[in-house]
Amino acid sequence: MVGGLLREGNAGPAENADTWIPHLVRRLHESTGAQVRVRIDAGFTDNDTLEALEERGIEYLGRLRSHKGLQTLAAPYLKRPRGRPPEQPREWCHDLEYQAGSWPATRRVVLVVQERPDDLLLHAFFLVTNLSKFDWPPEKVLALYRKRGSAESHMGEVKSALDVHLSSTDRGASTVQDVMTRNEVSLGRMREQVLKVAATLSLHARRITVHLGDAADKWWPALLKGLPKLTALS
Repeated sequence: MVGGLLREGNAGPAENADTWIPHLVRRLHESTGAQVRVRIDAGFTDNDTLEALEERGIEYLGRLRSHKGLQTLAAPYLKRPRGRPPEQPREWCHDLEYQAGSWPATRRVVLVVQERPDDLLLHAFFLVTNLSKFDWPPEKVLALYRKRGSAESHMGEVKSALDVHLSSTDRGASTVQDVMTRNEVSLGRMREQVLKVAATLSLHARRITVHLGDAADKWWPALLKGLPKLTALS
C-alpha cells in the first residue's frame, strides 16, 4: 500500500481521481525514482482521469464498462473460427481504436474475446491504454491487467485489517475463534498479530501514549525501527 485518502461524506472511490492519482505517481517517482504505470478498474476510466494521466506522460491501463458503442465495435469479432472447438476454452485479443462520446480523440482499446465452457455465446470485455503498441502487444497488455487480481487480494487484507470496530458501536467484534478460522494465509496472520493487537491509550500533558499488549512484543520493536525510513518517503 503506497497511499491513502480520507474524504468526508459519501464520496465515490474515483472522485477527484484526476488529481490524486497523478499526485501519488509523482510522489512515488520522486521518492523512489521508479517508472510508475497506473492500472485501474472501470470506475476510474472516465475521460478526466485519462486526460490527466496523458497530459503528464503517465502510462495507464484500465477496463471499460460495456455499453452499446463498445458492443457494436466488438460485434464483428464475436464469431468462432470454423471447425470443432478444442476441449480447452480459447481466447483472442484484438487491437482497436475507439472514441467514446466524451473523449476528444480516439484511444487504443484492446478487445478480449473469450470462450466459456458450456456457453454458446462468446464473452468480451475491453481495456483502454496508452501503452505503446510496439512494446506492448495486446496479449501482453492483458497479462499486465490480470495482475490486478493479486493486488486486489492484498488490498482486501489491508482493508480488513483497518476495519476497526469501536466499542461504542453495535457492530461487534470478531471472537478469537472467528479470527483463528480466517487465519489461513500469512497476510491474515500478520494482520491479526501486528495490526489488531490489544492496546490502551493514556493522555497526559498533551501527550498520547500507546501501551501495546504482550502479543505485540515479537513484531512491533522491529517495525518501530523501520518507521523513520517510511517517514522519509512521505
